[in-house]
Amino acid sequence: MTVTSTDVARAAGVSRATVSYVLNDTPGQTVSPATRAAVRRAADELGYRPSVLARSLKRGRSDSVLFPLPGLQLVHPLTCLVDACTAALAPLGLSLVRDFGRYDDPADQLDSWTRLAPAAVIDVLLHHDDPVLPGLRATGIPVLSAALATDSGWESSGDVFARQARLTQIRYLLGKGHRRITAVAPRVLPVDPRAERRLLADVRRIARRSGAMLNIERAELEDVHQLVSGWTTAPDAVAAHNDDYAIAIMTALTQRGLRVPDDVAVMGIDDLPLGRVVSPALTTIAGDFGEFAAALARIVDSILRGSAGGEALPVPSHHTIVRASA
Repeated sequence: MTVTSTDVARAAGVSRATVSYVLNDTPGQTVSPATRAAVRRAADELGYRPSVLARSLKRGRSDSVLFPLPGLQLVHPLTCLVDACTAALAPLGLSLVRDFGRYDDPADQLDSWTRLAPAAVIDVLLHHDDPVLPGLRATGIPVLSAALATDSGWESSGDVFARQARLTQIRYLLGKGHRRITAVAPRVLPVDPRAERRLLADVRRIARRSGAMLNIERAELEDVHQLVSGWTTAPDAVAAHNDDYAIAIMTALTQRGLRVPDDVAVMGIDDLPLGRVVSPALTTIAGDFGEFAAALARIVDSILRGSAGGEALPVPSHHTIVRASA
């Protein structure tokens, strides 16, 4: 039999309104500590649980924050970001809801998200010119975005984060004195073509200014060994697409009789746990998601309190982890 707030009120000897005030922590209501204790004790003894649906209908929102991850896989850095956001929202009584779906029609996308009635939507991986965003904002659902530079307003925050990490990778290798660098990436990157063009232009410009020769080669992960075997002259350094690629490249180089980093330095991105225990240990780049998650929780809390001041999310930052491979 379902326990109702009426049952709790009867057991505690108070009104249903008082039960609602206590269990919902309604502001502006004066309820004595003894009465609060009696209500909570009765609710615990009876096993009362408020109706999530009723509470959502009353508030006009659910206890969730939506994180769109369109068409993505939950790779290591994304897992770290999701975990950080989940942990930061939990003290607010909010859950993080992930949506990996791709929508051909923005109207379907908007309908799907508004039915969830989230407290907010995290705009990290949506391009800032995504056609669903104006409609989403028009519903009154808060869309939390990062403030991006005017000349890159179409990008997503994720695009900016990935480009900055890649540029840090190239600058690190240049700073170590390497002037013949090969960047190895998949044949097709899972990003907007505009983001890829901008990234390639930026890394080439940085290399050119340093007097370095940057060669970009494409291969799927399973073809890395064949790619490395075909190099007639090995580069000074390899900027790998991620740690998986870096580990595969180090293995292929070793099989060719080349030493890492003495003959070829290798650097990854993502800070996979495996990269810490391979030999040589992998120099890489890790995301710093704590500040982002803390800002997310702070902004959402302000929204729920009705005092949001229009604060923008930060673009997640990163740092270099120097180990033995580069």
